[in-house]
Amino acid sequence: MNNLNSQHLASNFLAYLKSSVLPVFARTLTNTGSFSIYIEPIIQLIKPKWKSSKISAKVTSVRHENSSIYTLTLRPNKSWKSFKAGQYVQLCAEKDGALITRTFSISSEPSAFKANGKIELTIRQQKNGLLTPWLHSNLKPGSTVYLSKASGDFTLTDNSANKLFIAAGSGITAIRPLLKEHKNAPWFKQAKLLFYVKNKSERLFSDDLEILEKYGLDYKFIYSDQEGRICQQHINNFCHDITAREVYICGPSKMIETTNKLLQDQQVPKTNIHFEYFGPAPLILDPIDKIILEDENKFIQVDYLKSKKQVSFKPESTPQTLLDMAEKEGLKPVSGCRIGICHQCICKKKQGRVYNTKTKQFSDTGSEEIQLCLSVPVSHVELEL
Repeated sequence: MNNLNSQHLASNFLAYLKSSVLPVFARTLTNTGSFSIYIEPIIQLIKPKWKSSKISAKVTSVRHENSSIYTLTLRPNKSWKSFKAGQYVQLCAEKDGALITRTFSISSEPSAFKANGKIELTIRQQKNGLLTPWLHSNLKPGSTVYLSKASGDFTLTDNSANKLFIAAGSGITAIRPLLKEHKNAPWFKQAKLLFYVKNKSERLFSDDLEILEKYGLDYKFIYSDQEGRICQQHINNFCHDITAREVYICGPSKMIETTNKLLQDQQVPKTNIHFEYFGPAPLILDPIDKIILEDENKFIQVDYLKSKKQVSFKPESTPQTLLDMAEKEGLKPVSGCRIGICHQCICKKKQGRVYNTKTKQFSDTGSEEIQLCLSVPVSHVELEL
């Protein structure tokens, strides 16, 4: 048997041990499927921040961008592989003994990670936020946070077509890596960026944009305090060949909805319009959904079985997710990203139908686990909450 075959057999044997034998052996001894979970408390005596189920990252710097936005530079451990420009991660930090998760776009480019092993997350402090102000005040070089693998579909679909990028506020964080990573692509010489900020003090990445301008990027800041929010005139004045371009949009949900409609009114094909919500998607029910709602009784009722609370509303009222409704009732269900990524808000539905705002599908009436942040009740619903 030659050396190559021996290596191949050894590799297959180790893979078999790891996938089949070791989990069974671990469960027999430890009642878990992983030795690492069992020995976690022991390892934490030496490395207090080590967690078996999470990918750790060290903070290398916290950079102030403007009065409300800062950038974390992180060095993930070797378990974190890479990402595509435009993707996001879930960041988990330990605050007052509790692990809190939020989702942020990666604002640096993959080639930079390949060169130095670091990524950047550019974060807006939410005034009453649970985590974003705390991160800015408490993280220092050497602090440990935890990351998910990179996810998201806000990536280039065509590396040849001319492109228009439209950003609002911190929405630029997902667009910046798309621009920096592809600055040498042929299409970049015709690339355009329309960037909405409140005023001059809210500008982000001005130095980067000046450098990218030398590669061909045509960009313009629009100050919404003076010129208003996005409108057809802004788009037409800045980009005369809009129907011949791919368009990438990132910003608040309402801005995305408005921009998407403006582009479609200008006959831009839907396949050429790309966006990913920077927060929860707007709750807009299609006509068929409204018919289903109207077929119900005069009121839709939600029962919180464990909390012994109840709420009801008229079907024609503005739809709300079960997470928003629970919080308005004073309940505190576990939640994280609020956009259906982290799965922390999963809850058992005992009965009733809900509409999933992400999949655009209705559940059946039976018992199942649902995500509160995505689920809108369309009949009498009972929750184990």
